[in-house]
Amino acid sequence: MTETPFSTANGQEEPQLTIGERSYPIASLSTEAQKLVMAVRDCEEQITQLKRRLNYLEIARRTLIQELSGRLPD
Repeated sequence: MTETPFSTANGQEEPQLTIGERSYPIASLSTEAQKLVMAVRDCEEQITQLKRRLNYLEIARRTLIQELSGRLPD
């Protein structure tokens, strides 16, 4: 699922939902479908945030292991 702007006849850009080969103006979808689009968008944002946090934690873990290794007796 992707969202892209779509230029209307009056030149305004309108968000467009694309799933597979089909595209739909979001404003033309039912209220329930628009709520689902928002829920999917929220999930994607949370996934992105969690991936970023995981990357930070992996970097911190590697740094801590290096620090620990330097403090261990030979």
